[in-house]
Amino acid sequence: MPCLTGNRRAALLAACLLLNAAVARTDDDRAAPPAGEDEQAVLFGELPSVFSASRHEQPITKAPAAVDVITSEQIKHYGWRTVAAMLGSLPGFLVTYDRAYQRVGVRGFAPPGDYNTRILVLIDGHRINESLQDYAGLGRDFPVDVENIERVEVVRGPASSLYGSSAVFAVVNVITLRGRDLQGVRLGGEVASYGSEQGQVSYGQKFANGLEGLLSASYYHSDGHNSLNYGNLGSADWLDQEQVERLFGKLAWGDFTLSGGYMQRKKYLPAGSVGADFGVPGSNYHDRRAYADLNYRHTFSSDWEATGRLFWDGYEFDDDLNSRPAPQQLLTNQDYWQGNWLGGEVLLSHTFFDSHRLTLGSEYRRNYSQHMANYDLQTGFQWADNRLNSSIAGVFLQDEWAILDNLSLHAGARYDHYDNFGGTANPRLGLIYQPFADTTLKLLYGTAFRAPNAFETYYTCCSGTWIGNPALKPERIESYEIVLEQKIGEHFNVRFSPYYNKLSNLINQVDADVRQFRNQGNAEAHGLETQLQGHYRNFEGRVSYTYQQTRIAGLEQAPNSPSHMIKFNLSAPLWQDKLFASWELQYVSQRANPGYAATGAYTVSNLVLFSRKWLPGVELTGGIYNLFDEDYADPRIPPNANLPDHIPQDGRNLRLRLGLEF
Repeated sequence: MPCLTGNRRAALLAACLLLNAAVARTDDDRAAPPAGEDEQAVLFGELPSVFSASRHEQPITKAPAAVDVITSEQIKHYGWRTVAAMLGSLPGFLVTYDRAYQRVGVRGFAPPGDYNTRILVLIDGHRINESLQDYAGLGRDFPVDVENIERVEVVRGPASSLYGSSAVFAVVNVITLRGRDLQGVRLGGEVASYGSEQGQVSYGQKFANGLEGLLSASYYHSDGHNSLNYGNLGSADWLDQEQVERLFGKLAWGDFTLSGGYMQRKKYLPAGSVGADFGVPGSNYHDRRAYADLNYRHTFSSDWEATGRLFWDGYEFDDDLNSRPAPQQLLTNQDYWQGNWLGGEVLLSHTFFDSHRLTLGSEYRRNYSQHMANYDLQTGFQWADNRLNSSIAGVFLQDEWAILDNLSLHAGARYDHYDNFGGTANPRLGLIYQPFADTTLKLLYGTAFRAPNAFETYYTCCSGTWIGNPALKPERIESYEIVLEQKIGEHFNVRFSPYYNKLSNLINQVDADVRQFRNQGNAEAHGLETQLQGHYRNFEGRVSYTYQQTRIAGLEQAPNSPSHMIKFNLSAPLWQDKLFASWELQYVSQRANPGYAATGAYTVSNLVLFSRKWLPGVELTGGIYNLFDEDYADPRIPPNANLPDHIPQDGRNLRLRLGLEF
């Protein structure tokens, strides 16, 4: 794999440059306090502010949504290794893993096979969902290492009125560290079960002239499970390998911030895939993701705030799909997909008459290359060669009206225009009332949409047995929600969130003589999310219960949709602020798997020890995941009988990480 070798050399070269640069930093920089001390203040202080709910900073109690913030301190304490794991700890979120991609469902809607297309994922406000399938990687395929995350803002509910397509169930904005958060070099290394290992080197600095930067490179490899048991289909042996490489950088000066990253991941497929027979070695998916983002933000003395962004993105995917039509015959089918896009957005905000904060914004994206090809390796026969381009434009207006000191109305709408289906408008309304200083009541309404992606609309393959559908309409959701937030004393906060969602024009794949995506049927879901959070000194925890019921037209039961979820997190100091123990528990009730046996309920718990400050700049993390070795599986709706319908998950596994900062 020459490309992997080249990137490893580049990462090592970057590491050498970082270490050389570290020697030149000043004595004043060496005296800067560790980032962890600031994070402690955020974690154990007042409710944090949030940016993503209204595209400007505001307290969580003022945000027109149910919002959670995950801090870097929590990431360290609980030993989360992916963004998906972080989301999975929150009420209403369900993470499944088919041993190819981690998929995140929200509020009872988690169909197996979805590529996180109904969640909008951002890095520092930059859209990560790609241009071919709206795929957003939230597992090891996320473009940024978790060690470089400053916080994650999770905004529930429809948000197309601000962000456009894919902001159906939630917006997840991952905010990364700045150079000042390191002030030097950070080295990290870890070993874990299943022959897993990871190394990372990062350098961050803020200089006297105001310039600050961060550069980070990492490498991850895992042998995976030696053997995975798929019931009647047998075992998949030595077919679970994974390899990931990342490079991330961020440079800020004045009102400008330039950031970007590159990730490539190769994952082998023990469960097979469409075109890949179960148990045949060598089948794999190979994803590459790159982006560059230039952001400008300035607040003028007259209370005008202007934000501008220019961006470029690229995504590439190829695979090897192996099958054996005869014992001595091996056929390899390959895909090659490429998407490139660029664009920009502008926001202008101002407060009028001391009570109306208006935000006007516009966005344009040009998908200048959307290429989806398929061919057989041995014969060279090309089954598909789809080439297209497209444009997207949107404009939105939002008004935040402070009617009284304790009563505000949020009203906004956005109009988007797509080349393939035309325009769509989506409003949002939020009435926020604080009858008492510690009580907040939010009444929320909104609509959102998911545009049919390039794959669903145009992909044609295999002598007409797979046909695109340019007549597809966007999926839509109409949502009603009540959020009650109550602060109890100085140490506890409780939240109740009943909701009702109605979806229409669902896009489903029809598997008959001809495969095609069509708008088929509607769905509705209602549920209740409850969460109690507490903190006292260095103790922190939360417990949540989720009840949800989802009905999808044409199905007796919604797939992969548990009715009940209970989640518990507790982090406690064992020795001052130097050693912490954190326990996480998740219960998920039975899930339907239409056409196959239901997937049973499970309870999984993790135990993590995190230490620091024993020696300057040294952090040590040790974790036991699936502590009691629960035997459980995730459902999968297979396209044919030759693939498994239940995917076994990891048993008890260990992880040890050492971090050095200097």
